[in-house]
Amino acid sequence: MDAKVLQKSGLTEGESKVYLSLLGLGQSSITKIITKSKVSTSKSYDILNRLEEKGLVSHALISGIKHFKAASPNRIIENLESKEKEMKTTLLEVEKILPFLLDKQKEKESDEEAEIYIGMNGLISVFNEETAWMKETNGKSYAIGLTTGGKYGESVNKFFERMQYKRDKLKLKTYIIANKKTKGSFHYLEKSKHCQIKYVEAGSEMVSINTYSEKTIIAIYSKKPFLFVIKSKDLAKDFKEYFDSIWKQ
Repeated sequence: MDAKVLQKSGLTEGESKVYLSLLGLGQSSITKIITKSKVSTSKSYDILNRLEEKGLVSHALISGIKHFKAASPNRIIENLESKEKEMKTTLLEVEKILPFLLDKQKEKESDEEAEIYIGMNGLISVFNEETAWMKETNGKSYAIGLTTGGKYGESVNKFFERMQYKRDKLKLKTYIIANKKTKGSFHYLEKSKHCQIKYVEAGSEMVSINTYSEKTIIAIYSKKPFLFVIKSKDLAKDFKEYFDSIWKQ
């Protein structure tokens, strides 16, 4: 059996080895457990203590010597179900205090600031925040430029397709000005009832500029995504006016 499955349930590699060994051995002394699991003596006692705390191992004294026994594998499911309930409770508790946490964050935010995000995780974070704002306020997003994502093309494209599907379900409005060369490359945008695209003769296929609320996102797609997020009412206002002037043409 692959011990990695047990590790996904929350056990360490050593705990998985010891527990699987005990299932095959039955009630056993530490010597037999070490031999079968191939876990060092120095680590084995600590591992067995942790497994006992998780309810997966019990022990008994036989002739003054500790013998250990694996609990039913059903206990693993019970532990996971318990964690799931605990996570749901924690989620509800965090949701209750979220408005307070957001207010505390806003207190320390300046009127103008800039951040840099790098790579796919950064890109996901930036555009998920934009989508969250759009959902909360029913606001609109404006962009100049469509990109195939450079080296990260497939990952970038798949993320934006999922994002647009989510926005379509929420009926969120997006307006895009793009290079004519990209026409026909983004079917999920062109088919969307909530995304409008106008094409111009020129424009970068490597850089896009988005704006929403007070934020402007300058995204560069080279070897990896680089995103500059600038919070500034004046910059967002200027970009929106620039966007509108091109859109009318």
